[in-house]
Amino acid sequence: MLTRIDHIGIACFDLDKTVEFYRATYGFEVFHSEVNEEQGVREAMLKINETSDGGASYLQLLEPTRPDSTVAKWLDKNGEGVHHIAFGTADVDGDAAGIKDKGVRVLYEEPRRGSMGSRITFLHPKDCHGVLTELVTSAPVESPEH
Repeated sequence: MLTRIDHIGIACFDLDKTVEFYRATYGFEVFHSEVNEEQGVREAMLKINETSDGGASYLQLLEPTRPDSTVAKWLDKNGEGVHHIAFGTADVDGDAAGIKDKGVRVLYEEPRRGSMGSRITFLHPKDCHGVLTELVTSAPVESPEH
């Protein structure tokens, strides 16, 4: 069962400038940053709030690290902006299977590693009214990693 909005993914051309905008405008600070070589992105997670299920909600800012990455291709086509929405779940495998049984295409056969050690998969945007949708099972987070 989906429990929260885990994060909103925002594609950007310049991660540092985008982080500074969210810091200066809204007071959001970087909770975690990393480079995900598999996805071809450099990212920053800005924590918005805690949630009742022990998780949190974030803005995920994504800058491509190579021109063939999915985010780079998306930016070329669409420019900067909202890339995807992610829902938190305690069981990404089970929820992805249940959603697949309802006729929605799941993009990864097996969940992959996501931000902060999470397990993720994506749902095809054409089956989700044009919205790229991610399912996330968060790894336990004891302290911020930068």
